[in-house]
Amino acid sequence: MLNSAANFFELKGVAVSFNITFLEGCLKILVVISFILAITAIIVAVIIWHRHSQQQNFDLTPRDNSGDAIDVSESGEDDPSSAPVYEGDFGFEDWQTWEDFLAEVGVLDIRNAMIEYETGDNSRMFIMLAEMQQSNPSLKTDQEIQQDNALQEVFYNGVHRPLKISSQSQKIEMTDFLNSLKDHSQYLQNSNKEMKKIARDVIDNTLNYQHQTDRFENRCYLQFMAIIQPDEVYGDTPEVLEKQIHEKALEKLLRQIANANGILRRADHALNPLDTFGLLEVLYKTFNRESSVKMRFEDIIRKQRFSLYTSAHQSDKLFKEVQQKIKIEAELMNHARDAMWLQQQAENEKKLSKGQDYYSADSKGTQATVEDDDSIEDNDEFQEEPDSPFKVPEDILSETNTTNNDQENASPEANSASGENENASPDDGIDITGLDNLK
Repeated sequence: MLNSAANFFELKGVAVSFNITFLEGCLKILVVISFILAITAIIVAVIIWHRHSQQQNFDLTPRDNSGDAIDVSESGEDDPSSAPVYEGDFGFEDWQTWEDFLAEVGVLDIRNAMIEYETGDNSRMFIMLAEMQQSNPSLKTDQEIQQDNALQEVFYNGVHRPLKISSQSQKIEMTDFLNSLKDHSQYLQNSNKEMKKIARDVIDNTLNYQHQTDRFENRCYLQFMAIIQPDEVYGDTPEVLEKQIHEKALEKLLRQIANANGILRRADHALNPLDTFGLLEVLYKTFNRESSVKMRFEDIIRKQRFSLYTSAHQSDKLFKEVQQKIKIEAELMNHARDAMWLQQQAENEKKLSKGQDYYSADSKGTQATVEDDDSIEDNDEFQEEPDSPFKVPEDILSETNTTNNDQENASPEANSASGENENASPDDGIDITGLDNLK
């Protein structure tokens, strides 16, 4: 009994020691696995940080055809983009502009019939929309439908770039048009009471039908994408690079649309690329479903252009650019006026040297000399003050009156020399030949 008990306790001690050894081994394995997982997490975090740090905007450094950078040093004192832009408005502190919303969704610019999105990988991405023509399959035979499906399958199999298809439904509202048509039909000429009553009943029935059932117009758009890499363009200035980037993107997108249109137009789904106005109109209808039914995008632009004060929010950069354009236009007008006045003075001196009457309407036929014509001496006084090349109508009339009086009192030679001017003007009226200079 004692031997068996000793053996039992000995076996139990061996089992306990085995369990402790097994647990220690498991703990060591767990420590090694946790260490490996920690190292793996650190490596993954470093890789993600490295890739994120490598993201950058498109490099617009001027470079030549071989890709070497060109050193261009220019002063940007008059550049409006380098001027400080004051964010925030004292009157509207919480004002959020449409440009801010587009920047949040990744849209950088909308121009040249393209939408530019940010990429962050040193490239430029452009999107162009093309409206697809719709056809009614119910009006086609089974063979025509099968042919259309086969052509569409050929198109989809040949797509290389990512292609997105989107549709937009627009509610048709003709209440205002029908009401105006109803009012206009009551004032038509050569119409009797019966004709007016029939027109009024037809329009009323159309209005009732429109109010009972809503009508929607569906439009389908294909979005084509083009990516421009820095090694595809070159130029000596950032402006030239920007122009080449847009030209390259437009060329790629139009080529994609032309290839797609060559196949889809056979299936009665021809593509029509949208211009800048079409892109903006699609965005306007997307975010203004109800108001775009009655207030069209074209009407908004027309009202903003022909209004005295615009209601759109203007940034400081745009305000400074408009001020600079106004200043440049004023300087150009003044410069052109001074140049034309100097040219006119040179022509006057040339005519005076030949003894011609330069201020009359018919200077070629006038042979009056400087000594015989007293009005030229009056014009010498006018040349001493060349501040304005234009004359006041009262001054012109006074000069013509004095010219007629001087011609009546002049010698027969002077009267014969200016005979053509006397024949051109009436005898009992005022000579208004000088008024042609106002044109």
